[in-house]
Amino acid sequence: MRLFVLLIVFVCTSCVSNKKESDVTMNLPEINKLWNYSNPLESREKFEKLYGDQKEKAPLDYRLQIKTQIARTHSLGAEFSEAHRVLDEIEPQLSEETPVAKVRYLLERGRAFNSNGEKEKATELFVQAYNFGHQIGAHLYSVDAAHMVAISSSHLNDKLEWNEKGLVEAQKSEDKNVRGWIGVFYNNMGWDLFQDKHYERALEKFELGLSHYQAIGAKGQVLIAKWSIAKTYRLLDRTDEALKIQTELLAESGGVDESGYTYEELGELYLIKGEKNKAKEFFGKAYEILSKDIWLQKNEAARISRLKELS
Repeated sequence: MRLFVLLIVFVCTSCVSNKKESDVTMNLPEINKLWNYSNPLESREKFEKLYGDQKEKAPLDYRLQIKTQIARTHSLGAEFSEAHRVLDEIEPQLSEETPVAKVRYLLERGRAFNSNGEKEKATELFVQAYNFGHQIGAHLYSVDAAHMVAISSSHLNDKLEWNEKGLVEAQKSEDKNVRGWIGVFYNNMGWDLFQDKHYERALEKFELGLSHYQAIGAKGQVLIAKWSIAKTYRLLDRTDEALKIQTELLAESGGVDESGYTYEELGELYLIKGEKNKAKEFFGKAYEILSKDIWLQKNEAARISRLKELS
């Protein structure tokens, strides 16, 4: 399935501890706040405008950071050649005077490879980004790199090790943007364990994530954590508990599930309970939404076909 890792995105500002860097950029627009991850083209337009506005006056490090994010918009649009072209423009300009741009360059080069299925190249770059981020005190990007190493790694133990490494770093930080990754790591470890069918261990991580998000009042992430727990309940044959949560989630959203995922789970649960008409209704609603998802079309065609058959 498409992991809910994709739904938990933090738009943070650069939290570099280097005072010189902070002094230089403190009066400039915050690059990361321009992101709309669900609309890369819209984000690219904002980044390109910012780059044009700052081209003649902002420090090179800042300007190159903007370009790394332009490259990322291309990666998110599966325009990998274009992403690498932008990164190729950045690379020869990197120096000791552009430390934050360098770590962000490494991250985005890695993401471009990773999204195109070139996992080994991606992992090498993410490890470099993690180490360099530590070296310069750019902990926002070193925790991002740790989470990307986990995503690009093939083995469960490696995924858990890197997620744990990032989690510990986030928990130690006093920066709210770095601490914003805590729940992401719980979520990602939960899904890594879930994918490997360690459902009890996955449930523990999802519950830790739920507690974290409840404590900080992150309503959207609370809903995702509850959905994840309910799905895991279903795989643990705790059908009634799962159905109660999914029904409550649908009610909280006013009876409309724009994502399609709650509809899908309700279909699965009613199918287990033998309520075929209800199952068909929810599978139909899920198919209508999820069949339009390009990622699912490419990576989980069998899942889409199953939804259609059960509708």
